[in-house]
Amino acid sequence: MNTARRYVNPRPGDTLVKLADRELPGIDRSDEVLLSWNLHLAMRTFPVGAPGEVLPSDIVYIEPPAPQ
Repeated sequence: MNTARRYVNPRPGDTLVKLADRELPGIDRSDEVLLSWNLHLAMRTFPVGAPGEVLPSDIVYIEPPAPQ
């Protein structure tokens, strides 16, 4: 059983919305879906950034966790 989740590193200039549109095309509110799989981005606060902000060094999961 493969337990690894697919992930990407944001490109310079990416926002959560841009990343979600690129990685999850055709999914309504894809930025909210992506954020729900990446709570570390939701918890980001000032001075590092706004909730949901992405940095090129971030690991952003592009699929949900595997069911238990």
